Amino acid sequence: MKYYLWIIGCQYNEWDGARIRFALDKSGLIEVKPEDADIIIILACTVRQTAVNRIYGKLKHWNDKKIIISGCVLKADKTKFEDKGAKVINWTDAKKISDFIGIKDRKKFEKLLNQGNTSSAYIPIMTGCNNFCSYCAVPYTRGREVSRDFEDIIKEFKELVNKGIKNIMLLGQNVNSYKINQNFNKGKSNKSDFAILLEKLNSIKGNFEISFTSNHPKDMSDDIIETVASLPKIKKEIHLPLQSGSDKILKAMNRPYTVKKYLEIANKLRLKNLDITTDVIVGFPGETEKDFQKTIEIFKKVQYKQAYINKYSPRKGTAAYALGDPISWKEKQRRWHILNEHIRR
Repeated sequence: MKYYLWIIGCQYNEWDGARIRFALDKSGLIEVKPEDADIIIILACTVRQTAVNRIYGKLKHWNDKKIIISGCVLKADKTKFEDKGAKVINWTDAKKISDFIGIKDRKKFEKLLNQGNTSSAYIPIMTGCNNFCSYCAVPYTRGREVSRDFEDIIKEFKELVNKGIKNIMLLGQNVNSYKINQNFNKGKSNKSDFAILLEKLNSIKGNFEISFTSNHPKDMSDDIIETVASLPKIKKEIHLPLQSGSDKILKAMNRPYTVKKYLEIANKLRLKNLDITTDVIVGFPGETEKDFQKTIEIFKKVQYKQAYINKYSPRKGTAAYALGDPISWKEKQRRWHILNEHIRR
């Protein structure tokens, strides 16, 4: 049996994709181009409408194949996808997956799915999000924040290190707000729970590097910065999403920090010799040329190592959807190219 795996979106989907590919390959399936596949597997991202539109477009051409869609899927999209003949299945449900694909040894497949096998690995430390940024559907698709058990994370991390994996990324929509389970005794430490987790992982014996994403400026504390800067096994880089250099637009996005606060954090990172990467959205409703120029000024001041620049796409079901999409695609493209040129330089 032949399959094609299409991964869209964030590191969560990349992590799921690595495990899925491993389990399918070990179960005897062969990865091929989509036109040659019997089964199409899509790890969807429904944060932006453009990603959903791309999936709809592909489904029209893949109506002769078995199609599984997982990842972030809103209820309204699930109905529409299934009306097109696709099956929406959560990848934690190994029974439904194996039955749909036709894998006979379900227990083996489930074990392979949980095992994974990559030179780099991802460990989710929490799921969901409490922030409700006005442009984002994640709280509606993945729910509110739920932190994983501290001991379970340590156990999984040690297992990966013992397998010889050298690069391990911790995942969460906002890792800075990770909460240790109540039964864990923090002793006299006043540090944030995420800093305590990093310290514990850093103390594990082995040759590896820890990275993490994503962070939220409102929860980026001094002790997290100090922990990253001082511990040898943590990558000296922090992903600090900006989204906009305009306070007006940040407020419309429901991002609860100001440009001044953001720059204060960025300066602390620089003083600790930490690289900074970021996310930005151009063309958000109401973003004037003056607002955009303020974002350019932030790019000049911070000097990002890398920036993931997104053109705003209205997403039905989010608060920002009511604002419409008044900025033309051509103008969004222009702003996108300008910021990319700053990063290229």
